Amino acid sequence: MYQLASQLQLLAPMWISTESKSARGWHLRTGQTEGTTELKTPKLGRGVRAANGFCEIIGGTLGHLTSNIAPTLRGDPEGVHQMRTALRAFRAALELFEPRLDAMVVGRFDAELQGFGRLFGAARDWDVFCLQTLRCDVGIAGGATLGSEASRRYAAQACGCCRRGRLVRTTVHGNGAGLGGMDGGGGSATKQARKRLATLAPCLLDRVAAKAKKREHHEGKLSAEARHSLRKALDKLCDDVKFLTQIFPRRKLERYRDRCEDVQAILGLANDAEVAQRLLLTLVTGRRPDLAKPADTLARWSKRRSRKTLRDLKAALEDFQAEPVFWR
Repeated sequence: MYQLASQLQLLAPMWISTESKSARGWHLRTGQTEGTTELKTPKLGRGVRAANGFCEIIGGTLGHLTSNIAPTLRGDPEGVHQMRTALRAFRAALELFEPRLDAMVVGRFDAELQGFGRLFGAARDWDVFCLQTLRCDVGIAGGATLGSEASRRYAAQACGCCRRGRLVRTTVHGNGAGLGGMDGGGGSATKQARKRLATLAPCLLDRVAAKAKKREHHEGKLSAEARHSLRKALDKLCDDVKFLTQIFPRRKLERYRDRCEDVQAILGLANDAEVAQRLLLTLVTGRRPDLAKPADTLARWSKRRSRKTLRDLKAALEDFQAEPVFWR
């Protein structure tokens, strides 16, 4: 799919990856690639110290990131999705531990990660549009034409970031410039770092959950932008919950996470429909008037899909709000 990335593969400078030499050779010989990997739940016990828990969580997100560089460069859309997921999880971990970290370092580092996230997010939007939305049975004869017209510039830029090593250099540099040094400040910082993570986690989760709660009010009147902000806040909350799975009672945690994911699923489908309408505008130009009619058909279908999906949002949010927090 990412032909530019594939054609330039042999000319690329060195980049960090977990892909073995034999796997690269097998790809060159057969065209087959190693699969993508998903974010794993950190193995944290209830007695783990805060500093050790933080390093374990950050190390896991960094491992998830690097393990998906090769599939991304090979043109696997799932690689782009996993890279985006890893970046979001990395930022979620920073937000969770932010009160115990150097605010200036976290701010600079998070801003860079956000920039990378936008690139991978834009590439993922095009993947969903081309590989999912256009394959829905919406009666569009010109669907294949629309798909062939979809721009891949964001995916090429995202692959370029991987290729030049900027993304991994940023994460490694940030991890060594204060993010991994939760226990390096002395005094109260050292005291906090030596506490059990299970002791600090309730306060940390309260803060993240409060940010999401601020965006939940008046769910029936939320604009598309407000719904997107709510979805991002819930994404981070779910990531933070996953990080701490082994610290809290599993049954209550999973019930809370299920309610949160129900809301996420509705917001995700609505967002895909709204993104499709936005991307359609970039396809219909003066040079391609033949795309106007199928694009209009798809836009109207996307609007109907969004309205239908959002009918369930209020009930899902009420169920989530009614679910007791598992960390108190």
